[in-house]
Amino acid sequence: MGRRSVGLKLPPGCKRYVDHTGVVRTYYRHARPPAPLPGLPYSAEFMAAYDAAKASAGRDKPMIGAARTKQGSLNAALVRYYLSDDYGAMPKDVRQQNKGLLERWRDGRGDRPLRELAHEHVQGFINKQASPTVQRNFLRAIRKFLVFCVKENLIKRDVSAGVKKGRIINTGGFRPWTEHEVDQYVARHPIGTRAYLALQIMLCLSLRRSDVVEVGPRHVKKTAEYPDGVLDDYQPVKARRTGGRHVTVPLHPDLVAAIAAMPVIGADTYLLTEHGKPYTVKGFGGRMRDWCDEAKVPPMIDATGKSKNIASHGLRKLCLVRLAECGCNVIEMQGISGHKDLRELQIYIDAANRKKAAAVAISKLIAAQSAAREAGTK
Repeated sequence: MGRRSVGLKLPPGCKRYVDHTGVVRTYYRHARPPAPLPGLPYSAEFMAAYDAAKASAGRDKPMIGAARTKQGSLNAALVRYYLSDDYGAMPKDVRQQNKGLLERWRDGRGDRPLRELAHEHVQGFINKQASPTVQRNFLRAIRKFLVFCVKENLIKRDVSAGVKKGRIINTGGFRPWTEHEVDQYVARHPIGTRAYLALQIMLCLSLRRSDVVEVGPRHVKKTAEYPDGVLDDYQPVKARRTGGRHVTVPLHPDLVAAIAAMPVIGADTYLLTEHGKPYTVKGFGGRMRDWCDEAKVPPMIDATGKSKNIASHGLRKLCLVRLAECGCNVIEMQGISGHKDLRELQIYIDAANRKKAAAVAISKLIAAQSAAREAGTK
């Protein structure tokens, strides 16, 4: 199911993709194995198969663990939530994060009646968290759960509404790599290595690591206008969840050279592991950190003074910095990055303009001081 997904809003729990023959297929992914759904989405044939798949997957059966939990307790509500389409329809990484947070939240309070949960209980729990960012993550997970509980008439209202969290300082996220760090990285990982190819994919296409592990020859089209190839109508992984834009980007000569220099690339993905398989997102993130350590690329220091490994996302940002500094406008940059909010790209242009303005200002100051000295000697 690694093909590009089709841009259609489907019923919860459905997955749609295009197979290798070009046929569009839809499955209910919570069934084991996933159940194929015939016909057009929302047609009578489709919905009959969808309802049957939900029932066979246990979504309409007594909930697992119900016998081991107190009826009406927080534990019982969470069991029901984990089996719901509300929870199942979330992206896998969001589900994993939210479940981890909810499990920590219910520790020591799971047997308590859910209807006794009050605003001050949630606020007190949030207040005990270590940082505003952790508070935000917990509150998001708890709120999604409580909204489900209201919908299912397990509670009368969302008691997390109005809960306050600490103010998060905007640090700009991961900082861009510097050109010096790129040079240092390339000195250790020259052209012809997987590490170099990964670098160029991010630098030349402004992709996230979730896209880096997916992009390959199947996404590139050669035309008379672009004989080296163009990333053709590609929708980034994140954009598939948010309804974001597709991008069509001609391949940069540096990326073309990096691909050509590789002894082996995949039929579907450019990057392959030592075992000849595509990377997972987490696996690539760890490998990228290893490559940075080998190149002695220094860690980044965030706004709180904590040391963090430099992130691959910083290469996406460096691509945007380069585009801004060579005079690209927000529309041109958006064509490569796929950003929905142009204000995010304007930040890079404003930073580039400040650099240029500062350089002009200093040159004017030097010229004025030089003219004053010359006038004083006459």
